[in-house]
Amino acid sequence: MTAGISFNIYVMSYQRYDRIVTKDLFEYCTYVVREEEADKYREAGVDNLLIIPKDCPVWNFMDTLWWTIWNTPEDVIFIADDDITRFIYRMNNWLPIDSANFINPVETVTAEVERIAQMLVDLDLGLAYDGPQKTLFAYDKEWNFKGMPGHCRWVNKNCLKAKYDCKDMASSDIDMAMQEMLLNRITLQPKYFLSDAGQMEVNSGGETNTREETYQGRLAMENKWGKYYSYDVRKNQAKINIKR
Repeated sequence: MTAGISFNIYVMSYQRYDRIVTKDLFEYCTYVVREEEADKYREAGVDNLLIIPKDCPVWNFMDTLWWTIWNTPEDVIFIADDDITRFIYRMNNWLPIDSANFINPVETVTAEVERIAQMLVDLDLGLAYDGPQKTLFAYDKEWNFKGMPGHCRWVNKNCLKAKYDCKDMASSDIDMAMQEMLLNRITLQPKYFLSDAGQMEVNSGGETNTREETYQGRLAMENKWGKYYSYDVRKNQAKINIKR
């Protein structure tokens, strides 16, 4: 990283102290956990913890994401979900970043994460994120300026323009990305470097919305962003309709 710019890796985790799968993918990281679960994470071998106090009004994914942004001292941070099992290079084919393909996969992943963080600093941008779509046919370029967020994100606090309102029903990682595109023109999405969490929302820490909550959130996004956001019910896919 640029001299004078501090950086760290954080993993947001809830009720997954019995399945620590993401920590060992990095050379260093800090787990973001709730105070009442901190001892269980320590017993599971997680030494570096950022603890959310019991009386803190943090109820869901977006609350936790923004609490982490507001309560960490570094200039740039990388925030990962706690169910990521590996990272992948995707271009002409899939190349899992593991011991079968790399001499030091942990160093490779950490260096890639740091490199993308440095790009945010160099370009004076506030937000980057990987994508959820891992298929080969979805790869058409190394970088995109928009897209659906996946399992990890980079935040350059000095340039982040998005804001969070817990009362806004549209608040989501997609809304965060769209705010950045409105106020900061573009975001960064590496299409060659992906996290792989396998099947989502399959254990106790997953945040699963009801059908009604999903529907109300979709309506809130449509009301807030109008023609710039659409949702294909048949394909169960959201779309950002912004051109640059």
